[in-house]
Amino acid sequence: MITYNTELITENIGDFNLILELLNLYTKVLNDVSKLQYDKKLNSIKLLHNEFYYPARTKYPDLPSQVIIKAEQESLSTYKSIKTNKHKINKAFVKLNLSLRLDKRLYSKTNNIDDIKITTKEGRKLFKIKQYNKLTELMGKYEYLDPLIYYKNNKLMISLTFNNEKELLRKNMCLGVDLGIRRVAALSDGRLLIDRKFNSDKRKLRFIKRKLQSNGSKSAKRHLKKLRRKERNKNKNQTHLIANFILNTKCNIIALECLKGIKTKKHKNQNKNAISQIPLYELRRVIEYKAINMGKHICLVSPTYTSQIDSVTGIREGERRGCRFYAKNGLVYDADINAAINIARRSKHPISQGNLLDGQGSINNPNVCKSVTKK
Repeated sequence: MITYNTELITENIGDFNLILELLNLYTKVLNDVSKLQYDKKLNSIKLLHNEFYYPARTKYPDLPSQVIIKAEQESLSTYKSIKTNKHKINKAFVKLNLSLRLDKRLYSKTNNIDDIKITTKEGRKLFKIKQYNKLTELMGKYEYLDPLIYYKNNKLMISLTFNNEKELLRKNMCLGVDLGIRRVAALSDGRLLIDRKFNSDKRKLRFIKRKLQSNGSKSAKRHLKKLRRKERNKNKNQTHLIANFILNTKCNIIALECLKGIKTKKHKNQNKNAISQIPLYELRRVIEYKAINMGKHICLVSPTYTSQIDSVTGIREGERRGCRFYAKNGLVYDADINAAINIARRSKHPISQGNLLDGQGSINNPNVCKSVTKK
């Protein structure tokens, strides 16, 4: 997304006052609906609309109905954001600045890129968007989304947001990532991430922890606390090493599986001990924020049947046995790389694909300064 702020030019002082009056009325309406929603605890657009719309039409007869509906929507979204961010709500929020986010009911475009029509109490009026070289270039390449109009320094301003994501994603390649336990990650470009030393150290660490937990002495508890901190730090360090390795690619799209609920037991006797030790959510979080800083895009896909589908034919055929996938055509694929390619295909972007035949992937150890490559 690209945002550009510029001035909204009016033909006369009357049109200027119309927009200014619209912003003032919208602020009053939004504060009214905010108080009503807070007092009556109305968290549904239907209930809020039934309670507020017709009294507001009576109180503000000159205000377009679309503006009242927009105020209802913004009030709901604001309280939802407050709740999501876990802020305490002691009183109804009050809007102070004069601004209004336009939608398709409140504005329309014309054949001239400089012009925009905005709904006022006197119908839709034509306004000019002040042009600059960069803005003209952006408007020639992309469509702008619902703009924001606001009042600042005795001027009417408009904020235009251009959606350039589709063009960026169309040009870039996608790297599929299949996360696992012994094989930490398999990438669609043919790379495998295995750290036998880290897995061995972790098994030893957890064995010592179990022994200390069964001891129960005061010194054992003190030692156990140190080991927990050590394990936490080792996991954190390993997570960053894995994320750096995955993002060390020319691909600008990273496809990951949405593994929400994978650690939940389907029945009480199911053993989830191995997968529960893998910090899947933390790894995804680190990859996402590092990808944003590197200008890359993260795409989440469904993991359903990715290990059972033949990535060459796209059909659920063949058989997986351990780390091998026996295809119907007689070839033997690396099962994890096959799954990573299926994950990349579900992103619906061009994929970065390496050799998926069994034994042909390059194995890397992320826990050393220099990667070790084996054939």
